[in-house]
Amino acid sequence: MSAEYYRWKDKNGETQYGDQVPAGEADNGRIRVNEGGQVVEKISPAKTPEELRQFNEQQRLAKIERQRKEEQEAYDRVLLATYNSPEEIMQVRDERLSLIEQSITLSRDRLSKQQKELEKLNDSRNRFIEKDIEPPEWIENNELKVLSRIAGIEQYISDKGLEMEKLRKRFSEDMTRYKELYDRSVTSR
Repeated sequence: MSAEYYRWKDKNGETQYGDQVPAGEADNGRIRVNEGGQVVEKISPAKTPEELRQFNEQQRLAKIERQRKEEQEAYDRVLLATYNSPEEIMQVRDERLSLIEQSITLSRDRLSKQQKELEKLNDSRNRFIEKDIEPPEWIENNELKVLSRIAGIEQYISDKGLEMEKLRKRFSEDMTRYKELYDRSVTSR
């Protein structure tokens, strides 16, 4: 035998020695040993398909976790660079909510005008019907246009309400995170 040799288990589970591992035994794992009997290198057995699947899944999850941590760290840096105090966070939140509320108020005014326009069109239609006259087509066309505008405004108001809820939630989370980061920085000084 040469100065270094391999030790491995064959397919029958018996320990074998040699300066080369037979090709059919190479996937079983082996140990390279020097002439003094000390392990120089340990080569693990090849992974089974299930072990490979588990390993790949662990790698995928670890990558997702690293990305999540990196994103959180970046967000934390922005949070600390943007605001000087919890009060400032609340001030910005209130300003943004106020803008959305103003938009909703203006939209409600537009909605009210459209509803009045629809009432006028309905009144016009009813006057024709009371006289046993077929209402002109323009009344129905205008009613459809107004109903479409009403639906659009109502959807806009609903969307803005959801936007306000999300904004409140995000600022609440930002406030909590800011306090955590601030408390951590104070205690680490």
